[in-house]
Amino acid sequence: MHRWITSSVEETVEVGRMVSKNMVKPLVLCFLGDLGVGKTMLMKGVAAELTGIDPRLVNSPTFTYLNIYEGKEVLYHFDLYRLTGIEDFLLRGFDEYFEEICCIEWADKIKDILPKNHAFITLKYLGKNKREIVYEV
Repeated sequence: MHRWITSSVEETVEVGRMVSKNMVKPLVLCFLGDLGVGKTMLMKGVAAELTGIDPRLVNSPTFTYLNIYEGKEVLYHFDLYRLTGIEDFLLRGFDEYFEEICCIEWADKIKDILPKNHAFITLKYLGKNKREIVYEV
């Protein structure tokens, strides 16, 4: 387990970069935390490190469920906020991506079908710009 306290968006993005430095597929990184806590900001760092893309190009696929970022690696970024449940996830065929590198915001909605190769990263709001980030493999 690793734990960080961040005090800015930039620090949160940097933690995302650090977490992803040694990622190899297959891996499903599960992002947990309340709405607006910074999951997408953390995701910007992960995507920038793994693919080499500009973090400003990373946004949450809230209405499309999936963004694909290509570069040094291919990264599948899910946002399941609007998903109705596990059956909805499976009907869309999203479980086929579990053999790649996936980052899933709101992964708690599908926790019962997560593969063995998953890790959790939980964000908690501690104040105006302050966040606690806990990474558990």
